[in-house]
Amino acid sequence: MKVEQTVNMSFTESLASTMAERMNKERDGEYIDYLKMKLGLEMLLINLAKIGLVYGVALTFHLMWQTLIMHGAYFAIRRTAFGLHANNSIICSILSLALFIGIPFLSQNYIMLDNYKVVILGILFTALLYRYAPADTDKFPLLGKERREKLRRITVTACLIIVLIALVCPSPVVKSLLMLGVLSQVIMVLPITYKLLKRSYNNYENYEAKNV
Repeated sequence: MKVEQTVNMSFTESLASTMAERMNKERDGEYIDYLKMKLGLEMLLINLAKIGLVYGVALTFHLMWQTLIMHGAYFAIRRTAFGLHANNSIICSILSLALFIGIPFLSQNYIMLDNYKVVILGILFTALLYRYAPADTDKFPLLGKERREKLRRITVTACLIIVLIALVCPSPVVKSLLMLGVLSQVIMVLPITYKLLKRSYNNYENYEAKNV
């Protein structure tokens, strides 16, 4: 198996490379298998580092459960709605701190939603997700109409479940955190957000047009 040079690699990439090389050697895999494992492990390590950073800061500022609730609502939509990604890991970490630390802090001090506001926002968010989710990126186009339709149905269902939970939950803080988690993800799929950040939208069209 061809082994990559680890010189000039970041710590995360070097660690992922070492782990992938060892695992691939045990299963006697091909070089392409090594590359796939290395990429997967690198993404896993990067995400674990970001989660550790966000929850470490949340713990420091006594915002653990607030961050967990908002992050949970955000992730429930994000996993099928997709949407924008930061251009690099540092910006992603900064945005993650702003979202999952800054918003919970503001929410518990200044933003309190009642059921009337939850219903209005729930209808608006569901309509926007039905219209614009899932949203892809140039590096990860969402190919296949049936796949996109399935992702849209799951996304809308997840949104409705979160709105229902917010309605039955008695705490105004939890209601706000749940709805702000959904709002954060709604912003990530809106065409206006892509336009403001000068990012390409509906990238799948470029790939599917070539196969027509």
